[in-house]
Amino acid sequence: MSNVPIFRPSFGNRPDRIVGREDVLQAYANGLASYTGSRDRSVLITGQRGMGKTALLLEMADAAAEAGFVPARVTCGPTMLDDIIDTLQRKGAPFVKDRKTPIKGFSAGALGFSFGLTFTDEARNSYGFRAKLEMICERLGDAGKGVALLVDEVQPASEPIRQLATTYQELVGDEVNIAIVMAGLPAVISEVLEEDTLTFLNRARKIDLGPIPTPAVRAYYATAFKRIGRDIDDPTLDRAAEAVEGFPYLLQLLGYYLVEYTSEGDRISEPILSRALDAAVTELDANVFGAMLRPLSRADMDFLRAMSIDSGEPTHVGDLEERLGVSQGHVQSYRRRLIDAGLITSPRRGELAFVIPQLGTYLQRSSER
Repeated sequence: MSNVPIFRPSFGNRPDRIVGREDVLQAYANGLASYTGSRDRSVLITGQRGMGKTALLLEMADAAAEAGFVPARVTCGPTMLDDIIDTLQRKGAPFVKDRKTPIKGFSAGALGFSFGLTFTDEARNSYGFRAKLEMICERLGDAGKGVALLVDEVQPASEPIRQLATTYQELVGDEVNIAIVMAGLPAVISEVLEEDTLTFLNRARKIDLGPIPTPAVRAYYATAFKRIGRDIDDPTLDRAAEAVEGFPYLLQLLGYYLVEYTSEGDRISEPILSRALDAAVTELDANVFGAMLRPLSRADMDFLRAMSIDSGEPTHVGDLEERLGVSQGHVQSYRRRLIDAGLITSPRRGELAFVIPQLGTYLQRSSER
């Protein structure tokens, strides 16, 4: 049996398996196999903390490599553009032959590579991100390779994001073999899409990472516990899967503690499950919900706490008006902001519900402290 743990709840870790996102990965694979400029090659992923954005990007990077692309997975920040170029040079070098011939369209001695995908001093110092990325794409294209860009933790009002997005649009227009995935919090992606210079991103495929279906969680737990030698009966397995409520981070946390509290060959009993769930929820509160709700105003929190009274059931807008003692217009303004933030949704007209599993019960717990 491998010493690598099967459940890895730390943020940024790659899980043993991506659960319940097979349709997303298949759509992305179809896009990579399609034509340059395909909508499935431009993907925007939104999701709150703990919904598996980073893990999904890791899996998509592997899918791109298998499809004949050189992936560059980076985090949004001041050095992002340099990180993209550095990553493509490092990962793409094995696919190109050493040559000193300048790139087509540029004069010899003015722009080119000294060896592999290493730029000449003149090219490195004289040209910007757009020219360098185009050069690398062309060189890799000669080797039968495309370029896949994957950006995590997208930030609004970011000059590197503006440069990257506009460069991508230009390269697609030139029919360069390139694809892009950008992931971020719902409110952030919404703000990015509202920027005048980036409105073309509205044509990209948008994926909102919601809860994982409970049957998918159950099937994964059944297989995972069997692999690591833990016995679990069907009723306990059902309760474990339902307790996750489709939250990927909680799936990992609960599985981690179930393994911690048992040894190989043990049965996962109801008391053990209850103990593991208590530990997982305590960690979930500290690592996810506190950070998720910190940017909200007091009025936002009052609105969410008023919703939490319904204990997981949809909240009627009329009930919110009465509980908060406010007008319909007041409720509608907060409703819109919290929907844009990816915290609540409107499953039916006149109703609101939490998007994030366990958020309502967390608010109830925190109100009682």
